[in-house]
Amino acid sequence: MTSQLKGNIFGLPNINVDTIPVKRHIVTMTNWLPSLPSEAEPKYQALLAALQGDVDAGILPEGTRLPPQRELATKLGIAIGTVSRAYALAERRGIVSGEVGRGTFVRRRALRESADDIVDPQVIDLSRGRLVRDPDDAYLAQTLERLAHHSDINNMIELYQPPAGTARHRAAGAAWIRSAGLQVGSERVVITSGAQHGAAVVLAATTRPGDVVLCEEVTYPGIAALANLLHLTLRGLPMDADGLRPDGLEAACNSDSPRALFCMSTLQNPTGRTMPESRRREIGALASAHDLAILEDDVNGFLPAHPTPPIASFAPDHTFYITGTSKSLAPGLRIGYLVPPAHQVQQITSVIETTTWFTAPLLAEVVTDWIETGEAQSIAAWKREETAARHAMAVEVLGKWLPAGPVSFHLWIPLPEPWRAESFVSQARSRGVIVNSAEEFRIGRSGGPHAVRVCLGATVGRDRLREGLRRLAELLESPQRAAMVY
Repeated sequence: MTSQLKGNIFGLPNINVDTIPVKRHIVTMTNWLPSLPSEAEPKYQALLAALQGDVDAGILPEGTRLPPQRELATKLGIAIGTVSRAYALAERRGIVSGEVGRGTFVRRRALRESADDIVDPQVIDLSRGRLVRDPDDAYLAQTLERLAHHSDINNMIELYQPPAGTARHRAAGAAWIRSAGLQVGSERVVITSGAQHGAAVVLAATTRPGDVVLCEEVTYPGIAALANLLHLTLRGLPMDADGLRPDGLEAACNSDSPRALFCMSTLQNPTGRTMPESRRREIGALASAHDLAILEDDVNGFLPAHPTPPIASFAPDHTFYITGTSKSLAPGLRIGYLVPPAHQVQQITSVIETTTWFTAPLLAEVVTDWIETGEAQSIAAWKREETAARHAMAVEVLGKWLPAGPVSFHLWIPLPEPWRAESFVSQARSRGVIVNSAEEFRIGRSGGPHAVRVCLGATVGRDRLREGLRRLAELLESPQRAAMVY
């Protein structure tokens, strides 16, 4: 069950552990020895899951004293720090409580449940385009503690920073971008408050009210919101299995005099389609021929182990390359990296200075620290592995309904007759599964595809994901229900 906790910065209620009543009868459980699969990684999460499972199953009753950390580490053959981390996370979640000089004890069930803002365990939300990690991971806290000892930490909030970002933050951004396949120097990188902010800055710098901006026929809803805010006319272009079709782009350039094109070349949202290199070259050549600005959103570019060079590699004088940390690291790290054409870096910087002055340097420092220490690469690697595992699960459960395509953390499922997108979403919700209708991504009011987007990373655990996919498979197997009216 996914729970939202209220209270202090760790998400727990403000309970004084010293006043928590526990059973007078304490069960000494120094011989508790969970079985951890050898392939389970990271080990602290496997140990935490084993502890949670044994508590839920009653194997570890309330009041049970757990083995000392060093003793358990020795018996399991793992580092004591791994055990300490698992125990600490269990305490934050309200599973156990530590008592100085006495040990760590399983908390009373009533107290564990009082820490939770209970949600319906039957509802599985697969509508959020993200890949979540353990919310209690301690690395962020460790990073902030380490940064607190930097001699210049106060300067990050006491002094105005350069609008494009500090030289060190821009260098880290360039290194991160290069790992996605675009070779760029730090002088071209501009720090933004997330990829959405980067797109807003580019549109503000390159368009005027009434201009036509092109995009895929189904696209990321954030670009539609920006077009509405800036009074731009957004027009969708046809797609095929390789993404945006060049013939549709050329026709629009000849008839509509567009000012810009927004597109996602890798794992397009919502379809998950990825352009091959030949397609990227064609689109880059058309942009150069028609003097068209391209906003290339590459927030999913970290996911392929061997990324295809972005469109910006083939049309550097017309492409604004945009990426961020919301998908690759964490949604709350609102740091984006924008690479404008070399001759427009100053123009973009001026827009940032006009709107926000500069991006919050403390968040940029956290991301920079993670890039420099390798933590960012570790998180991205974990997300690639986890996405591959979840995608394989989806193929197993929904195989015959899924079109061929690259590994992605969101699926685009065309619906069989007689399903319509809205009725399928409604009936999926009645079965306790939330997915996105194609209507949420369609440009314009003309008829669009009858399809749904299913996000594989929206749940913390794979078990709930599998259950959600199973319910969707059952629904797809009974299309006759689509014609029923209630």
